[in-house]
Amino acid sequence: MRSPLLWLALLLHVALATSYAWCTPPFEGPDENSHYDYAWHIANAQQLPLTMQLAKQRGLPQTEGAVLAIHPPLYYAVVAAGIRAFGCDDTVSVPRRNAAFGNGSAPSQYLYWLHEEQPSRLLFWLRTISVLLGAATILCVHRLGRICCPEVPRIGDLAALLTACLPMWSALHGILHNDVLAITLCSAATLLLAELLHADRVKARHGMLLGLLVGLAFLTKLTTLFLGGLCVLTAVILLRRKTTNITVIVTAAITTLAVSGWMFARNYALYQDPLALNAHDQSFPPLPVEARWLYFFGWAPWPETAPSFLPTIFTSLFGRFGWFQLPPHPALICCGAVVASLSGVGLVRALYDRGRKYVPHASWLLLSACVLVFLGTAYFNLSHPQPQARYLFPAIAPATVLLAAGLVRISARIPHRRLAVWLLPMTAIAVFFATFRPAFDPALAPAPVAHRSLVGHIAQDPANPSIEWTSHLSTSPLTAPPTLTWRDPNAPVGTNYTLYAIGDNGRIWLATHEWTKGSLKISGEQFAIPKNIWDFLPRDVPLWLKLRRVPTHANDVPRDLATSDRLRLIRK
Repeated sequence: MRSPLLWLALLLHVALATSYAWCTPPFEGPDENSHYDYAWHIANAQQLPLTMQLAKQRGLPQTEGAVLAIHPPLYYAVVAAGIRAFGCDDTVSVPRRNAAFGNGSAPSQYLYWLHEEQPSRLLFWLRTISVLLGAATILCVHRLGRICCPEVPRIGDLAALLTACLPMWSALHGILHNDVLAITLCSAATLLLAELLHADRVKARHGMLLGLLVGLAFLTKLTTLFLGGLCVLTAVILLRRKTTNITVIVTAAITTLAVSGWMFARNYALYQDPLALNAHDQSFPPLPVEARWLYFFGWAPWPETAPSFLPTIFTSLFGRFGWFQLPPHPALICCGAVVASLSGVGLVRALYDRGRKYVPHASWLLLSACVLVFLGTAYFNLSHPQPQARYLFPAIAPATVLLAAGLVRISARIPHRRLAVWLLPMTAIAVFFATFRPAFDPALAPAPVAHRSLVGHIAQDPANPSIEWTSHLSTSPLTAPPTLTWRDPNAPVGTNYTLYAIGDNGRIWLATHEWTKGSLKISGEQFAIPKNIWDFLPRDVPLWLKLRRVPTHANDVPRDLATSDRLRLIRK
């Protein structure tokens, strides 16, 4: 921790990732709204969601499902804890699509959603979880470099700085995404494996720690499954060296199963597949077989306007921002290719050095991690087009150590080479201000004044309710949707309302204005609940109905608008 470059890397990471977290408009990260919804479901419903298809098959309300319910739950539980800590577990997400997204002639072509003038800052505070996880990963990268290259500490320093200054790294750690926790756990597990390879004796506690890290990684995302293969390779080496015994390996395996085995059992019980891949295919239909290799290599007749795997996966490391619509500048790609080529030359040159101090120890471990992650990403992309660099980031620690080792070796005799290090932060800052910031100005896609991306304080009772219910619903369960009536004498002309249904435990079952993107307008002093809205409600569960006015001005705060008291209802 005495290295100035490590402190610089951490400072740059926090500054850049926090800048992306603050300046990225709500849900302008890939599937960020769906990641929030999963975490919110855990925070609000106090249980894991089902896939939307399974909820429908079981005749359950839509609120029992989540689009990304196929993913392991650990990251979402962490974010859910943050949501509850902020007292915002009744805050629903309600983004509205930007019709100009993808239109090459529109100024807002890179913005997937419409945006209000004064968004809720809840998302920013939740995004700081990603910033902190990124800092932990950089510490792992630095430590891995120091362990693998103990005679050249600059390699660990440079690896940390390379990671912190990678534009796509900063952008990913400025949004909500389960990749960030998966990357941290993979980096920590790879670091531990490297330490075990250098240990004189591997003990049972090492096996328990490794099993814990791998189990937590499996509970985070399936992109971490490569750790299983990496652990097996390491176990074979350790057994051959006789620095460990089979008890340690069994301990690691049992700990992994104890931590994550329940999730695979749950997947099998729900979806008849321990990895829930068939449920994934139902939610995200695979690429047709005849188009797979065309997409993989970018061969015609695959459209030039659509990203393909090999031409896109590595270039996106430099920043394919937003919902992958804004590609990196060609000059940035060229510079990156030159740097990677120089590093490769440096690594080859290091193999012929006397002492080979620039060649990382346990290079096979680092290379194996990179190869396994790439093969896993390539295999997934044969059926599901996702040419995104974030799938490669679980191997960010070994990859940057190798990259740094080659660069340090090839620049060993260049005078004033330390000055070149400053090109990294300068490039990262330039990408943020010159490429990202102008394209993702939320003012380019203004939302209607009634829209808010996040609406909260739904379950909280108002101190002075000003809307009075005149409905008298039966205390017995209702078999048909009722007509609601109320009185709001101070309402301005044209006032619209949103209707909420809340459980006794504060669970949100309905939010009409928000979940219908404003298409269902409730006005006047009467509303007959339509059948499709009635179906959102669970059966035989005591609920409370509540009305609230919809914003009519850009500076209206939903929680401060006129609200009714609660009205009891049970659906039969």
